[in-house]
Amino acid sequence: MKIAQLCQKVGIPPGVVNFLSGYGKPAGSTLALHPDVRLINFTGSTATGKLIQEMAAKSNLKRVQLELGGKSPTIVFEDTDIEKAAAETAFSIRFVSGQACIANSRIYVQDTIADRFRKAFAEAFKQIKVGNPLDPETTHGPQADEIQFKRVSEYLKLIKDSKAKVHMGGGAIKTESGNGFFIEPTIFSDLPENARPMKEEIFGPVVAINTFHTEAEAIAKAVDSEYGLYSSVYSQNISRALRVAKAMEAGTVGVNCTSPSMASDMPFGGYKGSGIGRVGYGYSLETYLETKTVLVKIDPASEEDLNGAH
Repeated sequence: MKIAQLCQKVGIPPGVVNFLSGYGKPAGSTLALHPDVRLINFTGSTATGKLIQEMAAKSNLKRVQLELGGKSPTIVFEDTDIEKAAAETAFSIRFVSGQACIANSRIYVQDTIADRFRKAFAEAFKQIKVGNPLDPETTHGPQADEIQFKRVSEYLKLIKDSKAKVHMGGGAIKTESGNGFFIEPTIFSDLPENARPMKEEIFGPVVAINTFHTEAEAIAKAVDSEYGLYSSVYSQNISRALRVAKAMEAGTVGVNCTSPSMASDMPFGGYKGSGIGRVGYGYSLETYLETKTVLVKIDPASEEDLNGAH
C-alpha cells in the first residue's frame, strides 16, 4: 500500500498501476480466473500455487510464474569450519522466525562431527532476544498470526508424539506480557525421512539435524523432497562441494554459505514444487513479453524490374 501511495505521488497515470487488497477468495481467485488478466506472478504456498495454475488453465491459459515453498537442505561435511557452518545455518532457520521459504530446515551433518556441530549450532541458536520485531534489538519475533502459530505447534506435537529426539525447544515461549505467538527455537533429530515434519514446510524456527556417512547418502536424503528452492553444502574440498552442488535439485545452491545469502543479479526460483520460472534483474522480463515472428515474402523481381524500367 505504501508503494501505491508513492506511485500516486510521483505522478504515474491512474490505471497504469492498480492495487487490490484482499484474501485469496474472492480477490486472488478473481484475478486468476479473469480473462483480461494475461499473467499471474505469485509468491506463497505450493498448495495455493497449484490452485492458481488450475484457475489459469480453466480461464484463458494465462501465463503463471510461481515462487513457492521450500524444505531447504544443508549438507555439512567433516572438513568444514564447524563453528562457522553452525552459526550460519542457525541464523538461516532463526531468520524471521523460520518464516522464509529458503530457511535451511533440514541439516545433514557427517556422522564424524555430528555431536560437535549440534553443540555449536545449539549455542548459536539459543542466543535470541524475544520481542517486538519492529524493535531493532529483537532477534526473535513471533509467528505471523495465530493460524501460523497453531500450525507450527501442531508440527511440534507430531515431533514429540513420534518419539523423535528433541535437543532444544519444542514449545511456545511465554512472554512477560503474555502477548505474541512466539515459538521456541527447536532442534530435533532421529525422525524418519518420510515423516511429515521432514517432508512438509513447517515455516517456523524448527530444524531437523540428522546425520549421514557417505556423500551419496547425503545427496540422496537432501534431494528426496518435492521442494527444490534453496540448498547448501559446506566443505573445504571444492571439487566435492561443486559435485554436490551439481547434484542438488534446487534453483539456488550455496557453497560454504546458506540462506538468506543471495545474489540480486542472479536468477532466483525453484525446482519441482517450489515454483515455475525465475525472477531477477533481466531474468523475468521475458515472462512479461510475447515473442512474435513476422514472415515477409518478397515477390521475385520481373525482367522489367531488373532492367531498371521503374
